Amino acid sequence: MTLVERTLNYLQERIDKLTNGGVNSIPSPLIRFSDDFIGIEQKKYSVVTGSQKSGKTQLASYLFLYTPLMYAYNHPDKVRVKIFYYPLEESPEDVMLRFMSWLLNVMSRGKIRVSPTDLQSSRNSKPLNSEVLDLLRSAEYNKVLKYFEDHVEFSSSRNPTGVWNEVKKYMEEHGKVVTKKQKIKDEFGRLLEVDAFDYYEPDDPDEYVLVFFDHLSLVQVERGMTLKQTADKLSEYCVNLRNRYRVTPVIIQQQMAEMESLDAYKQNKMRPTAQGLADTKYTSRDCNVLLGVFSPFRHELKEYKGYTS
Repeated sequence: MTLVERTLNYLQERIDKLTNGGVNSIPSPLIRFSDDFIGIEQKKYSVVTGSQKSGKTQLASYLFLYTPLMYAYNHPDKVRVKIFYYPLEESPEDVMLRFMSWLLNVMSRGKIRVSPTDLQSSRNSKPLNSEVLDLLRSAEYNKVLKYFEDHVEFSSSRNPTGVWNEVKKYMEEHGKVVTKKQKIKDEFGRLLEVDAFDYYEPDDPDEYVLVFFDHLSLVQVERGMTLKQTADKLSEYCVNLRNRYRVTPVIIQQQMAEMESLDAYKQNKMRPTAQGLADTKYTSRDCNVLLGVFSPFRHELKEYKGYTS
């Protein structure tokens, strides 16, 4: 099948899917911004950026972890999900606690609001209400929590090559790579004919495979590379996973420390930008969506307390 034929067939399939009641994206929970961020699509690479402690992980989790999981849970006939989670900044237990806190609020329709801190009874004077724990153990909640555990795979890989090999292996076990003959020259200048990658056919076209990497500054440096080169390599792999295998990568990336200074605050230059990305700017070039998280209150609090940076 030629490239033109594949593309035309792809466009027709997208029309037919909507006509038959399917979806081409997981709808955005941010209704007011749905024109700018329509939701989660296959083959889209997103970067979530902001200063330290600005809520990057919380927003990214809401958009790219909780939303697709619950949508797939509620619409199993339309969407399936698989999420490779790389928790470099926290443990899987921390991620689960945040999800439990969010789930309690959502499933109780806002009646139960328990932070992860209170969920753990961290305050000596405030043990967790046993009714909340019983609720989490109930069949209704346990079904969702088991779905989370079955569809989110926490990985110990910390370097780009580990991410690439892990996700690529999964995709090739759940789909077919179609190759084409291509002529190349070897190191001696001899012309060789090899089987080169042409396109990928997934076993389940409605499965959304996400890669959630939190966060870029903590990536394990590859042998012989600097931190920037390693970050660029991870972004390059994300592009290849997106373009070849229809994967949806999500990277959390901090802003440079200079963007958090009191001088930047006074000059009203606090909002995250592509130029302010720490470690590498190439992620902004490679990604499809760049989401900035802005939390000015934290800096107002610093100034109030007399902090200088």
